[in-house]
Amino acid sequence: MKRNMVSDITGLNKGLVLDIGSGTGYFGATMKKAGWLAEGIEINEKAREFGRSHFGFESAPPDKIASLKSGSFDCITLWHVLEHFHDPSNYVSEIYRLLRPEGFCIIALPNSSSYDAGYYKRFWAAWDVPRHLWHFSPETFRLFSDKTGFKYEKMKTLPLDVFYISMLSEKYKGSGVSFIKGMTVATWFAFLSLFNKSKSSSIIYILRKL
Repeated sequence: MKRNMVSDITGLNKGLVLDIGSGTGYFGATMKKAGWLAEGIEINEKAREFGRSHFGFESAPPDKIASLKSGSFDCITLWHVLEHFHDPSNYVSEIYRLLRPEGFCIIALPNSSSYDAGYYKRFWAAWDVPRHLWHFSPETFRLFSDKTGFKYEKMKTLPLDVFYISMLSEKYKGSGVSFIKGMTVATWFAFLSLFNKSKSSSIIYILRKL
């Protein structure tokens, strides 16, 4: 799904993509298999080694991002990563530098104004404190993106995220049937989100460099 999304957003079947927070390299390896040139940035050394040994996907630690060539990437992706940064504004400025003109940045984030966040309140799993340092809603992300130099293009949803988040939230609440109750509640939230995507559990924001 993510590979197709990148092609649909960029209009490209091949190009140079950077995945920030590349983890074990599965997404980057998928992009390479599809014909893209893919690079990764990952803080966890064991995850970088896993991607290298299992997929032949090379990723670099975060301090290497400054050495990457300006204006070289067609697309930069962050799948649930930006909320972990101590200084997201400076990091997005670096992303802007790395993208070619008309390049795209794709950012997936939990939605703090989602149906499930409102329902679970303090038990909402996607608060994930202290690992999540920032929490965005569509409104606050729009304000954030307006200060980055990017053009805000649109948003999409990650419709399956609500099921995992709801099941985990039920567990945090101490529910004895967290799987069943989480799936039931998530199905209702997923249905409602079809009519109001700004209330989806996770949202993908698409930014374009002018």
